[in-house]
Amino acid sequence: MKKALFLITSVALALSTSCRADIIYSLITKGDLDQARDSLSSTSTASLRDGNRLFYLSLLEPSADKTAQLMEAALNASVSAAYREEIYLRLAQYYFVQGDLKKLERAVNDYRALWEAGKYRREILRLSILVDEMVPAYESAVRQADRYLLEYSEGDPAQWGIIDKARVMLEYRKQIGATKLLRKLSREKSGPGVPQALYMLVDGAVKNKRTDDAVFYYNILREGYPSAVGLDALVEEMAGMSSLDADDAEAEKLTGTFYSVQVGVFSKKENAKRQAKIFSRYDQKVEVKTKTISNKKYRVVYVGHFQTYDAALQFKKMLETGHNEVFQIVAR
Repeated sequence: MKKALFLITSVALALSTSCRADIIYSLITKGDLDQARDSLSSTSTASLRDGNRLFYLSLLEPSADKTAQLMEAALNASVSAAYREEIYLRLAQYYFVQGDLKKLERAVNDYRALWEAGKYRREILRLSILVDEMVPAYESAVRQADRYLLEYSEGDPAQWGIIDKARVMLEYRKQIGATKLLRKLSREKSGPGVPQALYMLVDGAVKNKRTDDAVFYYNILREGYPSAVGLDALVEEMAGMSSLDADDAEAEKLTGTFYSVQVGVFSKKENAKRQAKIFSRYDQKVEVKTKTISNKKYRVVYVGHFQTYDAALQFKKMLETGHNEVFQIVAR
């Protein structure tokens, strides 16, 4: 009877401790950090595994370096299996940010050995691609990206896989293949990889001095994702680009063509009309023309009807100063 009572009491205590631990973790994941701290401080040290307490403290720690130290200590202090897998992922991410290739590679390999079908398998596979990219071992990285895309062929995971593969291919100087992947992804209706693809297309066009492509993809990125990180950086990159050099300008003057400033490329007609209205106050002709690119219709907004490139250039500079944007001169 005493033995049975002891077992019942022990089980009840274990369940209570486990419940309290789950509550603390739940509070942290929900962002209720003050409540989590209060709950952790009111829980006796003896009622929690040392590793679990260290893990909770790591999640409440604002310093990334101290967080990593606490997580590493938790692994050596009998942390619960439920948290061990997450610790490996978080440490791998930290090692990547720190650029510590050896520790990153070890964490990724250890995770894959311990949890071949773990709940963070997708994230670890992407980190494994990064390991090969950092070595660098580009052929291996591309093969890993292909295997990833076979396993994750749809939705957001597939988009991230395409971004990874395109990035590696660009590093591997496989620009044509990478650009093809990015252009296809950029035409998707939505998804986390679409703004990434557009950003990479703009960046690549700037580096290769393809002004038309740079401005085109920048305008699509700005229209669809006006709050995207990196827009200002792209503007700075594009600021030094010009549509035509002096020789080209002189040659085109002889053909009887005229010049306009392209101030936007839009997939939605209402956005193009809104842009046209904004630029109608400059006492210059404003036109919205439809272009079909890769079987998709875009509306291009042009301002001005200039006989010389220099006149268009001066107007473009004035617009860029007033709107803090990069525009493009086109011959028409």
